[in-house]
Amino acid sequence: MGQSTSSTPKITAQDKAIFQLKQQRDNIKKYQRKLQTVIDRQSELARQAVQNKQPERAKFYLRSKKQQQSTIIKTCDQLDNLENLIGTIEFKLIEKDVIYGLTEGNKVLTKLNNEMSVEKIDKIIDQVEEEKLRVDEISEALGMGSGLTKVEETEVDEEFERMNQEINGKQPEEIKMPDVPEQKLPDVPTDKIEEGREEEEEIPAQKAKTHEPIPI
Repeated sequence: MGQSTSSTPKITAQDKAIFQLKQQRDNIKKYQRKLQTVIDRQSELARQAVQNKQPERAKFYLRSKKQQQSTIIKTCDQLDNLENLIGTIEFKLIEKDVIYGLTEGNKVLTKLNNEMSVEKIDKIIDQVEEEKLRVDEISEALGMGSGLTKVEETEVDEEFERMNQEINGKQPEEIKMPDVPEQKLPDVPTDKIEEGREEEEEIPAQKAKTHEPIPI
């Protein structure tokens, strides 16, 4: 029979330390609950002693109650210290895991950078260029150029036009505006018009019309 391949997780010294601290914390909490029970009982006994007119006995229970309360306060301080210590250890363990992850990641990144160095990339590019030149030389030797001739390009354009008309229909031709001949406008006169002279010529003409004899 084959052995089981499952393996139990390894318990580290940090795990044991945290476990022991948590046990101490739980024991302190149990002790606090026990003291609280004693305090409640002593309060009840002190109340009964007062009812029975036993002042000394009542004070005895009250003093004992006060001592238990003082003990609880001290255990609370210890409990706080344990809680802080446990939290600090657990946080440091998390930091340790983070640092370990960063370290391993840096190792992988360094390895990848070494595999993808600039020299290797340049060498690969040079090899690709050399192979491409060899392919071009072989194609030229076999008369299989990589480009098309002008005639072939024209045939491609014509086939595209036919296909475009079959699929999309005939496109309307672009309307061209008729060419308008350029007309040269006359030059603006530069001579100054004599306004007074024109008025003198118009006034006698009007007078001649007004003094014309009426036909009989």
